[in-house]
Amino acid sequence: MILYLAIPLTLAVYFLAQWFYKKTALAIFNPILLSIGALISIMLTFGFELEEYQQGTNILTRLLEPAVIALAFPLFQQFVHVKAKIVPILIACSVGVIVGLVVTTFVAISFSASPEIVASLAPKAVTTPIAMAISHTIGGIPAISAIMVIMVGIFGNVCAPFLLKHLRIRTPEAQGLAIGSGSHVIGTSKAMELSRTHGAFSTTALLISAVLTSVIAPVLYPYLLIWML
Repeated sequence: MILYLAIPLTLAVYFLAQWFYKKTALAIFNPILLSIGALISIMLTFGFELEEYQQGTNILTRLLEPAVIALAFPLFQQFVHVKAKIVPILIACSVGVIVGLVVTTFVAISFSASPEIVASLAPKAVTTPIAMAISHTIGGIPAISAIMVIMVGIFGNVCAPFLLKHLRIRTPEAQGLAIGSGSHVIGTSKAMELSRTHGAFSTTALLISAVLTSVIAPVLYPYLLIWML
């Protein structure tokens, strides 16, 4: 039954969550977070099978990649400004990727996580398809990587404006870079709500960080394990 209701149920829950978020204007009621919680509750209450739900929402899943590509539109609108600052952008994203890998690996190992879990957490800051591919390459569990990507994205979406304000990071360019490099697509959707400049620089950081992580993680991660274990 859920096979045929999956798409209308998902859309209905999301639009209802989005309406509630706009009414309350509270970051904690993020539409994605509310939708995930509501759908899990519905599936558990009525005993729906996850496999059937995934099969029923396959079309929506396939739309994820073109949705990511569509994020290039605000980048195109602000291309002149992004191009003028491409060198500091590349430096900032490179530092962000390396620090993210080092800190994540250190924290996971400090809590005695297994090598598979550590590898699954390492690519948490890039978008889901890329994170899953990197996780598989370095010996992680792609499904766990996907969950962590969603959790990090929701955290960035909800908390980034508050954290950036209290850290006194005020320029739209810097805020956009921080959001995009730290919380990928879900965070970038929040950046687009703030302004076109936020959205353009967040998209730039998202794309550059994804490429850099794909190149750096498989090379750096084995040395981090040797150094920390």
